[in-house]
Amino acid sequence: MATDDTQEVLAGIAESRGYTLEMHGIMAAADPAWVEKYNAFIEATYTGERTLDRKTKELLQVAVEAALRADVDQIAAHIRVALREGATPTEILEALQCVAMPMGGLAFRRGLQAWAQETGFSAP
Repeated sequence: MATDDTQEVLAGIAESRGYTLEMHGIMAAADPAWVEKYNAFIEATYTGERTLDRKTKELLQVAVEAALRADVDQIAAHIRVALREGATPTEILEALQCVAMPMGGLAFRRGLQAWAQETGFSAP
């Protein structure tokens, strides 16, 4: 793919999402036809106007991506967009705090189950 075409695709991603990541550049250069289809999916599920406003969608993105252990730069990109869309730093922190218990709780539960399995410990 020509560099000008890649830059055009990346500009479109930046405009609709509010950020670009390294993966976007790789995708745009390697398979622009796929990127067009992927962008349609993103529009339908994330950036398009529906019931939830963009601020709420970004708070969800931040919390879910943190829970899934996404790269810090990817989470940070969504934090920047959330701030731009009117979220306060406190709202973003609260979104992260909301997933702290299930993230930590689930990890502890799985670890405890593995421990019980391997040590032969069983609950009464």
